[in-house]
Amino acid sequence: MSRFNKIKHLLIKDFLMLRRDVAGVILMFIMPVVLVILMANLQESTFNIVKGVKIPLLFVNNDSGELGAAIEKEVENSGVFVINKESGGVAADMEKRITASEYLLGIYIPEGATEKIRGNVERFVLTAFNGIDKVPFKDEVKITILVDPTSNGSFYNLVMSTIRERTQKVQFDFIMKEITSQVNAISPVVISSENFSGEQFTIDAKYAIPDNSNIVPNAVQHNIPAWSLFAVFFIVVSLSGNIIKERESGSFTRLLTMPCSYSEYLLSKAIIYLMVTMLQFSVMLIIGVYLIPYVGLPALEPGNSFSALLFMALSASVAAIGYGIAIGNIAKTYQQASVFGAVSVVIFAAIGGVWIPIFIMSPLMQIISKLSPLNWGMSGFYNIFLRDEGLLSVIPYGGALLLFGTLCFIVALLFKRKSRQYS
Repeated sequence: MSRFNKIKHLLIKDFLMLRRDVAGVILMFIMPVVLVILMANLQESTFNIVKGVKIPLLFVNNDSGELGAAIEKEVENSGVFVINKESGGVAADMEKRITASEYLLGIYIPEGATEKIRGNVERFVLTAFNGIDKVPFKDEVKITILVDPTSNGSFYNLVMSTIRERTQKVQFDFIMKEITSQVNAISPVVISSENFSGEQFTIDAKYAIPDNSNIVPNAVQHNIPAWSLFAVFFIVVSLSGNIIKERESGSFTRLLTMPCSYSEYLLSKAIIYLMVTMLQFSVMLIIGVYLIPYVGLPALEPGNSFSALLFMALSASVAAIGYGIAIGNIAKTYQQASVFGAVSVVIFAAIGGVWIPIFIMSPLMQIISKLSPLNWGMSGFYNIFLRDEGLLSVIPYGGALLLFGTLCFIVALLFKRKSRQYS
């Protein structure tokens, strides 16, 4: 029998076994759909106040006057941020660093901000003393706030409310101080400042995303990749259980009488389950793009790089399949495989950032999270769905997943060889 015919018959056998597991197949597709819709709605509508969290912030202050120093002091006094202070930079350079997740937040104060506001106040005072009703010319001062696109909506709202509260206080105190100074320099007569606008600078708050991208970070962009990965890795329960059932029923022993190697046996299962996982990803994308808007949520923006999306989907599938095959060869019973597989995937999801954002974890847990294959997958998909980046940006994450899956496959072969030696 040729190698092709052997693989063909093995594929037919594995497909028939998978088709008989109706409940397992339904779970593979229904569970992620329910999770995506539920979690996207919860995250979109719930405002979570995070306490005791230190958020890394890049503070670029090019203003040599009092305004920049006052804003810096207020941000420090908020007790929410770990601040890295720089000067002399430009907003575009800062945006690149925020987009790359070097910092979760960036604040940029332009050069001459204090002098511009001081000039605005001076023109107002002179206009008021000369009895002119015309509103004087006002120089615009724009303070830029950039937020990492991988942060969710509740975090964005929390940061914006904190920053706006602090900057409004600085703005009011600074302007009143300048009005008093300008009036005292001209006349001892106190004048009313009720017609003077307190809004002297505007806050340009936005996510740090590439200029050529139309993607707007939202709960859908976060949840589709997160729960798709969770669903894909959950096939370890079905795959490992499939291997053990064949072993316990005697089907595996009969298969070994055929002229096929154990690697061919595992390859057949890998191909069948690869089709399943790729179908899972496709279904989730279709739901995100076409179905999600019907429940009142924004449609998924899949990005502009199909090659990057395909590479990450294949890499995540290989990692999940390899892990399932390894568990199926190491576990002795179906109960061991199902319990260990399910619990380990939940742990991977928890420490990998699927359940809770990584930035609110302790420093030790943030390091541990890098060991989760779901973290690698989410980082790669975030580059596609939230940063609108291409294939080169996801190669490190996809490569790590491919390596993980390959190592698991090798472990399965070595473990089987070892068990044969002691049988």
